[in-house]
Order: sequence, then structure tokens, then C-alpha cells
Amino acid sequence: MEREISGKLSSKPSSDAQLAVVDHSSDLPSTLQAILNAPSSVGPISALPPEILVEIFQACSDLDDSPWRLACVCVRWREIAIQSPSLWRYICLFYGDIRSIWSVKQWSIPGVSGTFLTAGRKQVYATVKGLDQAILRSGSTPLDIDLSFTQRGDVESAAHQLLAQNLLLRIFAQKDTYSRISRLTITQLPSDPPAIPIPNPLPNLKAFEWIELGSGCTPFIRQLISGCGKLSSIDVSFGVLFAVQDFDIWRHVKCFYVKDSSDDSFPSEAMALNTVIPECLSLEEFKVMGFEAWPVKTTPPVTCRHLHTLELYCEAKYLQRIDAPLLGYLELYEPWSNSPRESKDICMEFPELATLIVRTNDSGWIFRSKLPKLKSLTVTLGNGAALVNRVETKVTTWGDIFPPSVFPTVESAIFQAVGHDNLFVAALQSVPNAESITVIPDAVPDPGFGSQLVQRLSSTSPTGICGKASRIQFGNRWCNFGVQRASREPLFRGLVAVRQGWITPLQSLQVYWTEDRGPTEYLTHTQTLSA
Repeated sequence: MEREISGKLSSKPSSDAQLAVVDHSSDLPSTLQAILNAPSSVGPISALPPEILVEIFQACSDLDDSPWRLACVCVRWREIAIQSPSLWRYICLFYGDIRSIWSVKQWSIPGVSGTFLTAGRKQVYATVKGLDQAILRSGSTPLDIDLSFTQRGDVESAAHQLLAQNLLLRIFAQKDTYSRISRLTITQLPSDPPAIPIPNPLPNLKAFEWIELGSGCTPFIRQLISGCGKLSSIDVSFGVLFAVQDFDIWRHVKCFYVKDSSDDSFPSEAMALNTVIPECLSLEEFKVMGFEAWPVKTTPPVTCRHLHTLELYCEAKYLQRIDAPLLGYLELYEPWSNSPRESKDICMEFPELATLIVRTNDSGWIFRSKLPKLKSLTVTLGNGAALVNRVETKVTTWGDIFPPSVFPTVESAIFQAVGHDNLFVAALQSVPNAESITVIPDAVPDPGFGSQLVQRLSSTSPTGICGKASRIQFGNRWCNFGVQRASREPLFRGLVAVRQGWITPLQSLQVYWTEDRGPTEYLTHTQTLSA
């Protein structure tokens, strides 16, 4: 096959196409017409067989591009694209203000009657007739359906309601459609969605996303999700989670995302997760997005044997309720109200953890944890958190917050905290073998902040730090760089020059800072210094 394609790609344009240009070279309009016609029959890509073009088209679709763009290129591409069902499996049912769909485009295709709307790779339809055409064009391929019914004005009209119900019934009441739906995204439903006339409307659904549970939609969603035994990905708000938490649909779920709900009527989000998570026996990726805490005090110990990605908002002490031996990525945001006293006895163990991103008021529990394979570390301490640590835990040195060399395996480190030289020196000492380091001060109480840290980074003596770092970044209000640039820049250039002779020379040093230009206006500057 490769030899055959290679031979076709090396073929020359046909003599007829060449003659079409030469013979009309004296007639400009005719020549232009010949050039417009020629690309469809000359050039290496025209020699590709249809099955290869379909693979290329599918790659474009995977990048969220409309197949109608490909159909505009030439007659051959248009025929191949229209006859490729996999390109047309992405359908958006929409009714409302079309401007609410981001990046919507309208297409008029030569040789194809009508105009078409797309949002990325999704075909946008607002009528049953258009939906029928889309379903026919998609052949027998699995369908990716997006439902987005927005109101026109403040009051939902009877016509809007009737049309939305007809579209929903066309999707969920006819076997040629509902049995093929593998992914369903619901952005918004009409206020009174219809009852579904069959008991198990989505037998092959694998991925489900519901942005928000509107009033009156609970019976509809329970009809949809009951019996979805093949679900592997769920992305819902807490309101939707409450509606389906009692269903037997969690066993095969691998990716589970939960969002904040704008409805405050739900008594306890954590209660629903306490019920659901133990049922997710195949869970690999779990994220609670927003600021709803889980796990909490009432959460029983739970084992997630396959979990490798975890993103939570909770107090660090409750993270110990989760046993995840294969966890490789952890992103944890602690409430700023959490006291360092609350985590003084925490010592977690994640033997496979490679990436840790933490926002906390106390870094002590991080460095007491056993993380033998950690490669990437990001720590954000709350404003003044280091000073709070010193008072509440009675530490006497910054090394009590960031113990030296505690993470020798870390290759990339980012530290963000109140600006104190000794604090950041201690932080960098905890990752002696880091190849990339970033220091971001949230506030700079000392006008001379940064001088000592740069000197320690330049030192070859035992007091030097991060000798293997080839990339260094200083961020935010670093050294008041915008105001004191003339005196600070030589300091950074000296750091770059000194480290050129080291075993691991410094390849890049980047400084960025924010310039305030009023109460709500600021400008970010960046300067890169390299050898």
C-alpha cells in the first residue's frame, strides 16, 4: 500500500491540465478559470485513494473542524466527505438565540441545496426535517448528540415548547437514533420535557454530560439514565447527581466529573458522593470542580484501586479517607480558612504519585507525606500563610516549613507564597535536583526581596541551591522589577553568566511582572534572559 501511494504521489499533472493553462495563457479570464478547475485534478494530494482521504478528514474532525469546510475544497472532496458517515455523527439540536452558540458558522455548499449551520464539528439543526437529514447522513455510526434549547425572550413560547418536544421525541423514541447514541451532552432543556415512551432509551450510551438540572427535568433525566449499563464517563452538576445517585450505573464509570450547582436546594453534595464513589469500581479519573468540599468528616474510608487522576477541594486531613495505590496525579485545593493545626499530624502515602498541585495554608503535611516517585510539584501558600505557620506551629526556621532535600526526585517545581527570601530559599532546597523552577511572590513586604535568593542560586558553595536547574522563572511582583529594573537587571544577567560554566548550564531565565495602571487595569511584562 505504501509503495502504491508513493508512486501515486510522485505522478505528474496530466497533460490535459497543463495544456489548459498553456493554451489560455493569453486570455486572462480563461486562464484563471483553468487554474480554479485544475487543483481538483493535479497535485499529489489528488492522487490519494478515498480511504486515506477519509482518515485525513477524520483527523480534521477530531480537531473540531466542520466537514463542510472540507466539502468546499473541490468536487471530489465534497463527494468523499458527504459519503463518510463518521464525519456527520456530531449533531447539535438547538432552538433559541443562535448567538448563544459559540463560533457558529453558516455554509453554502456548491452542488448541495440549502444552507447549513455548524459549531465546530457539530451540525446544528432546529427542525425535525434537518435532524432526519443529519441522521440519514450519519449512516449507522455511533452518534454524539448535544441538546441546547434556550429560551427566546423571558417567556418560553408554546411553539418553542412543541418544537423542542418533537425534536426530543425524534431522538429518544425511534430506535434508529437512540440505540446509536454513544455520547450525550445536555446544555439546556425546555421547561417541560416530554415523557419518553420506552423504558431504556440509551442502551449504548458511554459518555454523559449535563450542564445544569433545570426545574421539572428530574423525571426526564431519570428516564434517560436508568439502565445505562455501559456508561464510562459522567460529567454532571450536583443537582443531576442527586437525581441519579440511586441508579445502578456506576460500576463501569472510569471518568467522573462533578460541578458546582447553581441551585442551593440540595442538602448535602458530600452525602451524594459518599453514596456514589464506593460504587465506582472502575474509577480512573475523578474531579470535583468548583468549591464543594469532598471528602468530609462523614465520608467513610473508600478504596479506588484504579484511580490515577484526582482533583478535589477539601481539607487535607480528609484526603486520608481515600486509598488510591495507583494515584499518579493529585490536585488539591484547601479552604483558606483551614488552620495549620488541622493538618499537623497528616502523613499520606502515594507510592505512584508523579504530579502534585496544592493550594494550602500549611505545607508541612506535604513534606511529611511519602511520595517516592514525585516528578512535578506546585505549592501555593495563602497570603501570609508562612507567617501564620510560624505563629501557630511555633516553627523557628523556614526549613520547618520546607525541609531540605525532602523531594530529591522532583524535576519541575513551582512555589507561590508571600515574598520572603528565606522562605523561597528553603522551598528550593527541598527540591535539590529540579531542572525547572518557578518562584512567584504574592506580596513583597521587603523592597530588597530577591537579592539573597539570586545570590544563592549563583553560588557554587555548599550554600548554593538548585544547581541542576536549566530553566528558572521569576514571576509576578518579582523584585519590584518594573520600578527598579535598572538596578535589578544586572543581578539577573549575572546569574545567567555565572551558571554558564556549570555542569548543567542555565538555558533560560525569565522574569515577568505586573504593572498596575489603575483600579481595574494592569499590564503584564515578560523579559527572557538567555546565554
